[in-house]
Amino acid sequence: MIVTISREYGAAGLAVADGVAAALGLELLTDELPKTVAARMGTSPDLVTARAADEPTFTERILSRLGAGTPELVAPGAPDLPDDFDEALRREIERAIRERAARGEVVFLGRNAGAILGKRPDLVRVFLTAAFDWRVARIVESFGQTEAQARADIERIDARRKKFARERYKIAWGDAGSYDLALDVSRFGIEGTVALIVAAVRRAEGPC
Repeated sequence: MIVTISREYGAAGLAVADGVAAALGLELLTDELPKTVAARMGTSPDLVTARAADEPTFTERILSRLGAGTPELVAPGAPDLPDDFDEALRREIERAIRERAARGEVVFLGRNAGAILGKRPDLVRVFLTAAFDWRVARIVESFGQTEAQARADIERIDARRKKFARERYKIAWGDAGSYDLALDVSRFGIEGTVALIVAAVRRAEGPC
């Protein structure tokens, strides 16, 4: 089975994805994808990460910092790159997702993997939401930001993710109709959300 997890910023995406992967015995793909793409493009993972972090619109639309839901920070001093680098990187990310999905048994966190893979019988597409104040509190606790900074980051990052998903993949990011399962982490908690996703995946697998 393949599970794709998209999430609002601050909705505990990494914690949930990690729990789902562990419960189902699947690989969790977070920072491996940038490394794979960097190797294909003949550059280093650090350069890919630095480039993504230096361009917030690209970072927040496709690659979060190591794909783990951490704040997308601006990295000073990123090197100059060709004008088509971002588009080439995006294509390589999409290709890497499809190739990894062909082997199955994986959880993808972020990167619009569900939209890239489309509907298929071995795929469960999940979207995680959470109450705004719950997300603010989690970001403040996790990263030491002020509430004002956390609120601004949530609004900015979510808006860009939504815009990119609409423009690139023609999907309504965050709309339940674009996913197989949409869950409120602030209501069910991280463990409860993991349990619901695991149950959905096992149901999708059919009878043993």
